[in-house]
Amino acid sequence: MINFEFNFWDNLFAIIGIFIGVIVAIWIYKLSKQLSARDKYEHEIRVTKEIEKIKIYSSVILADVEKYHPLRTDDANSTYYKQGAEIYTIIPEYGVQFILGPSDENIPVGLVPFEWIEYVRDHDSEDNKSIIVCNFRGINWFKKFKSPFKEINYIYENKDYKEGSDPKFLKFTTIKPSHR
Repeated sequence: MINFEFNFWDNLFAIIGIFIGVIVAIWIYKLSKQLSARDKYEHEIRVTKEIEKIKIYSSVILADVEKYHPLRTDDANSTYYKQGAEIYTIIPEYGVQFILGPSDENIPVGLVPFEWIEYVRDHDSEDNKSIIVCNFRGINWFKKFKSPFKEINYIYENKDYKEGSDPKFLKFTTIKPSHR
């Protein structure tokens, strides 16, 4: 007959040691999964080259990496999240900005960090647009849907823009137009 008696106070240091060991193991595991600065830079360069192949102001599809699989057979789109947008600009070291559905005066522009973008596809069997597959872990929900945007800012159409003579970057401004 084996007699096992557990006395909490006698084994307190062992319990604390096991608890601290588990926390340290989890911390080391999370640190080992983080990308190095070199890996982040190489990922940014790869994503930038893929997105530069797409023209600025082109319509694209933003697809959730957790739900999107290139070989999916679902034609009803019920298995993955997607959101339509237009490419606005690439900001080195920060990410890619996308124009979302413009309203009357203000145009929402969402920023997706490079770390959240997994890969870019030319198109799939359903959409004849480029597909940017990224993590939808943004803190902002846009129009009641989960979004891939870290932040959403607003830009406005430049009323003084002259098509053909002004450069494209002057087409929009962050200064709200005054009503005259």
